[in-house]
Amino acid sequence: MKKNKLVAMLTVGALSVATLAGCGSASSGSSSENTTGTSAAASTAGSGSEAVASGSGTVTSSSGLGLAAGSGKGVKVAMIQQHQTNAFQIAVSEAAQKKADELGVDLTILSADQDAAKQISEIEQCVSEKYDAILFEPVDPDGLGAAAQEAADAGVKVINIISACTDWQDYGISALSCGDNVAAGELEMEQVAKKLNGKGNIAILTGPSGDSGGLQRMEGYENVLKKYPDIKQVVEPADCQWDTAQAQSTVESWLSAYDLDAIVAENDGMAVGAGNAAGANSGIVITGVDGTPDGFEAIEDGRMTGTVSQNGGQMASNAIEAAVKLVKGDKLDNNEILTSCTWIDSGNVANFK
Repeated sequence: MKKNKLVAMLTVGALSVATLAGCGSASSGSSSENTTGTSAAASTAGSGSEAVASGSGTVTSSSGLGLAAGSGKGVKVAMIQQHQTNAFQIAVSEAAQKKADELGVDLTILSADQDAAKQISEIEQCVSEKYDAILFEPVDPDGLGAAAQEAADAGVKVINIISACTDWQDYGISALSCGDNVAAGELEMEQVAKKLNGKGNIAILTGPSGDSGGLQRMEGYENVLKKYPDIKQVVEPADCQWDTAQAQSTVESWLSAYDLDAIVAENDGMAVGAGNAAGANSGIVITGVDGTPDGFEAIEDGRMTGTVSQNGGQMASNAIEAAVKLVKGDKLDNNEILTSCTWIDSGNVANFK
């Protein structure tokens, strides 16, 4: 199997940095890490409000699982991303490689290119090549369970990252490393409500229909909107497939038909598209989720109001550590590892670049 190393991924990411976004999870979701270069995104060290979610069987982690440097020597891990076409995914791959280098893990990074059949084939190939662990973000959360089970049955430690297979615990998947999408949606909508003083017309841009992370972010939105009856959705949410250009086109149409006070997007890519359509300093509150460099740029130049980071790089880093522990025969304290989420706007964006 040919290794897809970081330089190649950065080239791909640079060509299409604002298209698709990181996906969500069966109980949590996506964001970016404050690493180096273009992958800068929110860590939890900056200022601003922060929502941390943890519950039964989960642990919130923003600082790793505490493994010593070099403790992963001899461990062979494959990470299969949904795609490698935006800043969020680049941050994920960079953080995974950084942690692998620190621990001495032999890491191969692959892309499924949003193709579930390709991802299944890659999982099967990793099993045949005797990888110790496979980390993957499922392209199809309902269709990857059987492949995960086959890998687990072959003795491979399988970990979902960023998003989860439906009923992931039933398919031999050892752990889930992600963020809390419901909390991210709640934090985003609370900030919108605050900006609107609890009253106004809003519209929502969503990720692909049926995506678990997007559905959970919507759940978070709805939880908050119940408290603000004077905030009205004046148009049905639009499925823009995480895509910047599609979101921009949709919002251009909305702006000619509706008087909008806020546009709430389930990821930064779509929020950037909304900001492109509205223009800088439009007076419309425009928000996203992910904490990506293109989102930060849009905040700085006034096309976006703010974003929620879930620290996607930390999700990948935590998963690498979890894989090492499992391969070495250790048990995880919890098999659901959640990162925290942080609100970033013009007042603190400089702390996350």
